[in-house]
Amino acid sequence: MAVLLCTLGGSWAVVPEIYGFVAPNVLDLYRHHPESQQIAEERRRLGLDGVDELWVVTTGGRTGEETAAQVATWWQRLGVPGALRIWRAEDTDGLDQVDECRRMRELIFRACFHATTRFRPDGVVLSLAGGRKTMSADLQQAGFVFGCAGLVHVVDRGPQLPDELRTAKPELFAHPLPGDLAAAIRPVLSGRGLRSPLVEAAGAGYVALQVDDFPLDVDGAADAPGLRWRADERWLVEEVDARQREASRILVGHLQSLLKTDHHLNWISLYRLPPARIDALRETTVAEKHREWLTTLPKPELHLHLGGILDVAAQHEVGRAVWDALSQAERGAACEAVAELCAGRAWPQDWAQRLRHGTARERAARAAAVLTRLSQDELEVRLWAGSHPRRALARSHPHGFAAFAEPGELSGSALLGHEAAVSEYARQAYRWLRRTGVRYAEIRGSPDKYLGGNGALFLRKFAEAVIHSAADAPGTDVRFIVILDRRLDDPRRVAESVAAAVDAKRALGEFLVGFDVAGDEQSAAGEEHFLALRGALEPAFAACLPITIHAGEGVPADRIWSAVYRLHAQRVGHGLTLGEHQELAERLRDRGIALELCPTSNIEVVGFRDPPIAETQGYPDYPLASYWRQLGLPVVVCTDNPGISRTDPANELIRASRMSCGLTLWEVLGMLRCGFAHAFASAATRDRLLSEVDSEIARAVDDLHGVRQG
Repeated sequence: MAVLLCTLGGSWAVVPEIYGFVAPNVLDLYRHHPESQQIAEERRRLGLDGVDELWVVTTGGRTGEETAAQVATWWQRLGVPGALRIWRAEDTDGLDQVDECRRMRELIFRACFHATTRFRPDGVVLSLAGGRKTMSADLQQAGFVFGCAGLVHVVDRGPQLPDELRTAKPELFAHPLPGDLAAAIRPVLSGRGLRSPLVEAAGAGYVALQVDDFPLDVDGAADAPGLRWRADERWLVEEVDARQREASRILVGHLQSLLKTDHHLNWISLYRLPPARIDALRETTVAEKHREWLTTLPKPELHLHLGGILDVAAQHEVGRAVWDALSQAERGAACEAVAELCAGRAWPQDWAQRLRHGTARERAARAAAVLTRLSQDELEVRLWAGSHPRRALARSHPHGFAAFAEPGELSGSALLGHEAAVSEYARQAYRWLRRTGVRYAEIRGSPDKYLGGNGALFLRKFAEAVIHSAADAPGTDVRFIVILDRRLDDPRRVAESVAAAVDAKRALGEFLVGFDVAGDEQSAAGEEHFLALRGALEPAFAACLPITIHAGEGVPADRIWSAVYRLHAQRVGHGLTLGEHQELAERLRDRGIALELCPTSNIEVVGFRDPPIAETQGYPDYPLASYWRQLGLPVVVCTDNPGISRTDPANELIRASRMSCGLTLWEVLGMLRCGFAHAFASAATRDRLLSEVDSEIARAVDDLHGVRQG
């Protein structure tokens, strides 16, 4: 829905001249104009398909009455189904007195305020071509206060306007103008007006302007010569003038009120939006209709396991790279070892264990054989058949957590046992990050599980491959986090892993940004265990490597306490039981320790209620909303193992909203900022990302309008 608002003086023809520009579906006035293509292009810049109503503001004297009647006659001849509304300001005529100009200005401002309220600012076009100069100036100012899709003027071409146009009758403008007459005039789009934040801002004793406080009959005024309007005691122009004088105090007060209600700082650019747009972001619930928009948003990904990134199609590409590098003897041995798995029958329960026998190269060859011989559909069925339905697997499936991880047995360390896999694996992982809109990623993995235990070689080759991929398709910053197994089965090996990671940090610089402590929490408990683990991590602490720890994933909150107080965690992976320990939750909030939540993975491993899934109704509520809103904890939404859980960042945000009974766009954008702010990258890199992404978020929010109305 859209409206054209015109001021009208002694020349009524400017109204159809403007209308014929913005509503070609009804009156294509400039069809035969020599610049018709350029005119059409300017019209497209308005972003409107036409207008549904025509509003006219004029004076209350004889001139206004006569020209309004001409407009009404033309409108009737046009036979337009939309409404024509005409207002005439009482006690005005020639506008040669200050009081007359003041009353006309008030009517113009009210008409613009009502139009932008009823049709939204981007549904209002203002004509600067009609009436006296003061009327055009007032309408232009109103457009800059209340906003508009476009300000349109009509200019005369040539030394003198043809008589047919100068003394035009209504019937002339009921059809496209002949070429010679059309060429004598030219509509011009003079820009657009952005709604002033002062209209909706509340602060310093001011409240948002309400259209009902400045009445105007917008349902009548359709009969010529129009509805006579008389000013009342309260003046909109005075309210606007007062707000402009107090602009700084009002806007600062409004910003302070926003910050008081937010537990978390959002993007700086969002606080500069008009209050109505901020309200829309704070009131609109993230849902499926936002999927495409969420995908395009620049996002952080802080909890992403290397072995679980790739989907089956990407695994096939890596498998092909390995297969092409194998000798004939290696291929034959691999095919023989996996013959049963490739025979088309259901896989035995111990299929994953069978693949793990032999050397790292042999395991990679077997994985490549399976991936290159079975179709994607066949692999999808076999890999996930044993863990369906994927809900609360840690306690409901006979194999526990292993059932969750089983679909990744052909990926990760299986393929990365062969050197030929590293570059293609990195390329496929980087492509996934770019495709899903990830702007900054911290990929985590255990280097000593790749290339037969040569972690240093793997990290170097993987870093080189990522840098090469980023050079070909820039746009995503990738870092690496080294995973340390908390179970400490071999203290010497743990010490070697930590030392190797510290050496790699010196060699690779900012590519390696931290440590993650992971592994089965159930088998790693007790004070002695955490003290031993802390001792093993001393070289990492000395090298100032940040720590994130898997903790509280279905086990008591005291594990989170140990992670934070014993192992100096700066982020916590999952932390799903933190709500059991109020004091600890407050401590994490006060220290700014972020939680990495992974909705789909958390459902599959632990089990939480997801409203559309009836079978989850008996599961506990997901804690994300209470962490973010009530406790004020920093929360980052992540994917964990997207290839295993068959998800992506946009899907996780939608699911997080659904599981939290509705997260708003404002909250989700705040969580994205939280992720960038809690990245383990250097302060200089974080500052750069926050600055760059802030601008990208501002552009994305500008593009959101169509989605929000959907």
